[in-house]
Amino acid sequence: MVNRSSRRAGVSPGTLFAACAAIVIAQVATVVPAPIVGIIRQAHGLDNMALAWVTSAFLLPTAVLALTFGLLGDRFGRKYVLMAGAAVVAVGEIIAGAADGVHQLWIGQAVTGVGAGALIPTSLAIAVAGAPTALSRSRGVATWTMAMSLGTMIGVLYGSALNEYFSWHASFYGVAPLALVSLVITTVCAEDSREARGRALDWPGQISLVVGLTCLLYGLVQGMGSSWKSPSVLVALPVAAVALLVFAAVESRSGAPMLRFDLFRDPAFATATVAAVIGMFSFLGSVYALSIRLGFQQQSATDSAVFFVVLQGLPCLLGPALPRLMDQLGARLLITGGLALLAAGEIWLAFVPLSRTSLVSLTGPLLLEGVGFLFVVSALTAAALNSAAGHSTGMTSAAVSAARNIGTCLGPAVVGAVALHNASVARPDHLWDGYATGLLVCAAASVMAAFATLVWFREPGARPEPPRYRPPSPPQPWARRP
Repeated sequence: MVNRSSRRAGVSPGTLFAACAAIVIAQVATVVPAPIVGIIRQAHGLDNMALAWVTSAFLLPTAVLALTFGLLGDRFGRKYVLMAGAAVVAVGEIIAGAADGVHQLWIGQAVTGVGAGALIPTSLAIAVAGAPTALSRSRGVATWTMAMSLGTMIGVLYGSALNEYFSWHASFYGVAPLALVSLVITTVCAEDSREARGRALDWPGQISLVVGLTCLLYGLVQGMGSSWKSPSVLVALPVAAVALLVFAAVESRSGAPMLRFDLFRDPAFATATVAAVIGMFSFLGSVYALSIRLGFQQQSATDSAVFFVVLQGLPCLLGPALPRLMDQLGARLLITGGLALLAAGEIWLAFVPLSRTSLVSLTGPLLLEGVGFLFVVSALTAAALNSAAGHSTGMTSAAVSAARNIGTCLGPAVVGAVALHNASVARPDHLWDGYATGLLVCAAASVMAAFATLVWFREPGARPEPPRYRPPSPPQPWARRP
């Protein structure tokens, strides 16, 4: 006999479908510039720093606003945050598509990034909210991760086709109707969920966090890509340090913090968060290098898209087996193995000569990276959520998403900076040597993260989950004392 209460406690198929649709749209918006980055460079005569901000303008708000949107979802309902995020993505893509210069393109990308910043943590939270067991949460995370990879594959194919038959402007315009479809799916199919207890709009914390992360990421990206001595960098980094210290002081005294720092006392959560930053830094750095490589080779947008399909599409076939693998092998081995696969693929890609333009020459490293990414993201996300199962789902989902997005933001900036520092001749083959060095930096980061995970990570299932909050029972003076 089916227990109706346990069914109600789980995630409905419609809600999971809406969550997957939302993360697909977020990923489509993320990767649309990847196969057309060379075309945008030629159309506007952009230098490397201006081109980097086409991506960074999108990624920065996704990292900065993750905790804020996690709180808003808990307070006002995750369904409504997903709906608003999809609408903002549509507006941003229209602005970017209408751009006749790089500055409007940056603005459109930044607006789209705000919408994606709402979709990414909220879709994860709504996909696992109410899941009664660690296994059911792992299944929700695995489904969400497969949708993320599917969104990457759809994004490169869809954006490339629109560019091929129309223009690069159409690649951005084309995302807007997809975002509206996601909005309709969420409106019709999703059940709302929220965890308002212990969550409040802490404006000093909100403002100090946004200022701190914005200045930090801006300073790092601009410093690595341009000069550490530029006035904007010399102002941004000290302001970031002060703002983040203010955030830590405010949150440590808050009765309803945006982020509970005691979460990081748990080895599983702390290690998973660090692995999220490094893993996404490594993967997005290599994806950025791949897009530059394809631009050097003057591959068409459609031909470039095929490489990204191999990178993210084929590994999706392993998706249905992920929950069983996590159950049998444990998150520790899956994260460690995924980071090792990432490193192997990046080293292999770094040593493939630029003269080799065929898909066959890159299939091996791309598959290693794609499978490694799938293992790392699904396992570390499930481990973090399971280790903090007694706390707010919105808070933990937002914290993991913020960690991933920070790594995502830093990856292209670091690889671009290393490439320009190591390439002294402005010829594609010499420039590729610089990007190959950047890939080796990504691989080294993955190896260090794999070692740290192997040594310090502790399976969250090794101890009982902390109990969820229950209101205290009223005193009973008539109860018999022993």
